[in-house]
Amino acid sequence: MFSKKHYSVLILGLLVFASCKKLLIKPDPTSEPERNFEIFWNDLHNGYPYFQEDGIDWKSRYDKFRNMVGSTTTTDQLYSVITQMLSGFSDGHLSVSYKKNYFSNEKGTANVFQLVRTEKSGNNGASSESIRFYYENYLAINKLYIDNSTYKVLTAPNVVNPTQTDTIFIYGKIAGNDILYVNILSFLTSASVENMIRTAITTYPSVKGMILDLRMNEGGNLGVMWNAMSVFLPLGVGEITYGYNREKVGPLPENFGPELRFAVGGNNRLPKFLGSIVVLTNRFTISAAEHATMAMRQIKAFNKQIKIVGDYTFGATSFIVQRTLPCGIEYTLVNNKTWDINRNIVERTGIKPDEFVYMTETGLQKSTDEQMERAIEIIDKNQF
Repeated sequence: MFSKKHYSVLILGLLVFASCKKLLIKPDPTSEPERNFEIFWNDLHNGYPYFQEDGIDWKSRYDKFRNMVGSTTTTDQLYSVITQMLSGFSDGHLSVSYKKNYFSNEKGTANVFQLVRTEKSGNNGASSESIRFYYENYLAINKLYIDNSTYKVLTAPNVVNPTQTDTIFIYGKIAGNDILYVNILSFLTSASVENMIRTAITTYPSVKGMILDLRMNEGGNLGVMWNAMSVFLPLGVGEITYGYNREKVGPLPENFGPELRFAVGGNNRLPKFLGSIVVLTNRFTISAAEHATMAMRQIKAFNKQIKIVGDYTFGATSFIVQRTLPCGIEYTLVNNKTWDINRNIVERTGIKPDEFVYMTETGLQKSTDEQMERAIEIIDKNQF
């Protein structure tokens, strides 16, 4: 007669045997290269919303690349196949990574080469040295604005660094002008950017205008951005709608879920800033910063003295989705479509400024920020 102890040992042994049998005889099929390819292709097929805008025949991509993957395909080889399959996409949120390898679409590189132009008309062709200087140093600590050694712009600049590693916010008064400069470098923070703006307003309470610099802003948390933009809504305004969004819920081009609104809510917190504002943007104004740009454009309904100056934004406004294949390849994509208030798709193309002003190679050589100078001129001469 078996005791309870004997029963327990017998059951445990059977479970271990069954588990080993399953692992040794029937390996998980999701680890197979073909299965990983299928998961990736179907995920984009069912969720990616911009095939039509990108001019991508995703079914033909399957027919072309599926035969490149077999049972002996390594994960490194599968990564190579997937990156080849994604050529020609223009969405700024589509990327693939594995180990130390990273792939994104051509958009990022294209935008880098649009940061600096050869002429004020916007022609490309600036030297790689000028582009690298701008990309790596522009608005960086102890580089252009902070130590005043290159661009003598801010008097007594204030730097907000909540994490002690990443600068989120810079503000100060433009040297020789009664203008408040506010630079939001990122919305990727748990700190209150709204409070940072209010601090800047109270520090310089009697200025004739503000330059809100969103250039090189990497984006971040939409909630942080919404709260920050509420500073520019007058008291008594409930909210402003600045865009729309629909999630793709199936493979057909028209297979989308219900429409959602993007909005900034008002609040009764003081102080508010309701004076003249020039918003500066460039090709690396990204994601949540692009939403801030759209929001400021709609706030013009209550403050006509707002103007967006610079270049198109990056064009990565839809929600990002992160995935990991069973084999370990990681990727990101968007599964929703975003429109501005006028029903224009702003993903991929970016948001058009009210006035184009470019950073030029000649200007950099003269330590001149043409976009900043134009912003100062607009406020000084009331050219809204």
